[in-house]
Amino acid sequence: MSEIPGETNLHSGDPGRGPEPEENELQAWLEWFKHAGAAGADLAKLARMELSLALGDTKRIVLLGLLAIPLAVLTWLGLSVLIAWLCYIPTQSVSAAIGMFIGVQVVPLLLIAMSVKRYRKSWAFAATREHLKAFKEGAESAAKTTD
Repeated sequence: MSEIPGETNLHSGDPGRGPEPEENELQAWLEWFKHAGAAGADLAKLARMELSLALGDTKRIVLLGLLAIPLAVLTWLGLSVLIAWLCYIPTQSVSAAIGMFIGVQVVPLLLIAMSVKRYRKSWAFAATREHLKAFKEGAESAAKTTD
């Protein structure tokens, strides 16, 4: 290490001492950054590998979901026929059984339609409209007071 004129080097007379404390600290920081970079690279590699596995599993889940749709339809149909049959046995009325079968289909459709109507109200942005209306009214009243 070169000496700067006017400064005294305390370690220049002691060859047994290693590098200065600042150099040790800098070296420690550099080592820490190297390890942190390696850990970050390993983490990124692990995340990339897990993402590829997850995408493969997502394809399988979608396929299984598509396979489940016809099974769900057949299950619903079987349940509807069972309920209609249970209605037919005590009444011996085909009309009542067919009515029950249709009712089992219509009641859920009505519930779904009511739910869609209720959820569609959120598309109106009621709170935003109220806020915009209050903002316009405030701007108009401020314009009137400045005139």
